[in-house]
Amino acid sequence: MQGASGFASAVRKVGLALAIMSLLPALGMADGGKEVWIKSLLRQLNAQRRYPVGATDEGGTAKVVFRIDRAGHLVSTALVESTGDPVLDQEALAMVKHAQPFAPPPPELTDSELTLLLPVVFAPRRTSDVIKLHAATL
Repeated sequence: MQGASGFASAVRKVGLALAIMSLLPALGMADGGKEVWIKSLLRQLNAQRRYPVGATDEGGTAKVVFRIDRAGHLVSTALVESTGDPVLDQEALAMVKHAQPFAPPPPELTDSELTLLLPVVFAPRRTSDVIKLHAATL
C-alpha cells in the first residue's frame, strides 16, 4: 500500500510524463539526439521541483513557457497558466531559473532560441492523516 509520499511521488512521475508528452510533439521529435536532450532537460528541471511551505495543500498545475539560447542559457520565463495559488506559481517559475544552465540544444534544433512549454504538476498534499499537536498548558 502506498503512503502519502508514495502517492505524491507517483503523481509527480505522471506530471513528468505529461511534460515529456507535451514537449516532444512541439519540437517535432523524430530523432534520438533531440529526445535524449529533452529527457535530460526534464530531469534537470524535475530535480529542482519543491512544494513550497507557504502554499495551499490543494496543489495544481502551472504551465511555464521559457526560452533558451543556443548555448543553453535561460533567456526568459513566463507563467502561461496558473495553479490558482501564487506561491505555487512562483515556485514553478523559480524551478526553471534554478535548473539553469541547460545543456546546449542539439544541432538538429536550428532556431537561435528555443521556446519550451513545461507543465509543472504540484500534487495535492495529504494532511488528513497528520495529527496536529498543540502546546499543552500545564
